[in-house]
Amino acid sequence: MNLKEQLYVCTLAETGNITQAAKLLFISQPALSLYISNLENILGIRLFERIGKSFVLTQAGELYVEKARQMLSLKESFDYGLSEIVNGQNERLRVGIQDIRSHFLTPVVLPWMDKMYPRTKLVWMEHNYAPMEQMLLNNELDLFFCNCNTLRKDFEYVPLLNDEVVFMVHKNHPLCANAQICPGHTFPYIDMGLFQDERFLLVNESQSLRRYSSQVLKACNVFPKNIFLLKKIFVMINLVNIGYGVGFSLAGYIDRSAHSENLRIFSVVDPPVTATFYAVYKKGKHLTEAATSLIDMVKTSVNEQFHFSL
Repeated sequence: MNLKEQLYVCTLAETGNITQAAKLLFISQPALSLYISNLENILGIRLFERIGKSFVLTQAGELYVEKARQMLSLKESFDYGLSEIVNGQNERLRVGIQDIRSHFLTPVVLPWMDKMYPRTKLVWMEHNYAPMEQMLLNNELDLFFCNCNTLRKDFEYVPLLNDEVVFMVHKNHPLCANAQICPGHTFPYIDMGLFQDERFLLVNESQSLRRYSSQVLKACNVFPKNIFLLKKIFVMINLVNIGYGVGFSLAGYIDRSAHSENLRIFSVVDPPVTATFYAVYKKGKHLTEAATSLIDMVKTSVNEQFHFSL
């Protein structure tokens, strides 16, 4: 990135003297004087007033120098970043991850990436699906990890986990005695119609879990009379854990190490309703070794966490 013109004008503006500016720029005084004159002729306006041996900025010159300094600052930032790529970090990887999955995955994945790919600059962003989809379209992300309800033709989707929508009840609820072990189900099966009159804790409509929950309710022909809406999935899990109501979760969201020791988890529909957790990137994009390894690492981690939750 060559900004010789801007450097010459700014240096002359700072010194106010053509001889001093030429020394700083390592060129001859006549060459610099000719360069400034030719530039002014091209622009069709004077940048400097010549007052004796002094060069004083005109109004046009002040505007030029203001913008030129911004350009030189950007060049300095570019040169620094380029040097970092050449001499240090040789890749930038911009990754988005679903907020709730980040709770489980980020503490595992980030240290692993630092160890395995120390020269990769990892930019890590936590969002829900809609913002990450837009950022991928705008080339502001290289890939993201999220549950996806609909699949776009211009995106590639790598399935990492099929996560069952489960029904959560406090372990001491008397209706838990009606659960049965059924072939083909990971969790004990229970008739959700028995809980028709219970307080159902549901997340807001904007969250994908709500759509899955509504799908399960419809499949079971259950229409709760007492619904309590919440924004945070973990808050809902905690409330079920203390017996405040019943609710739904993806099995992989339930962390056995925190606020879930009193939960009983059930399947309530056959076949189970599942959500697929994907790695998503633009179709045709070449994935680097670090990006491919990251996808494999996330797949391993999310499946280990899921089996731990069982």
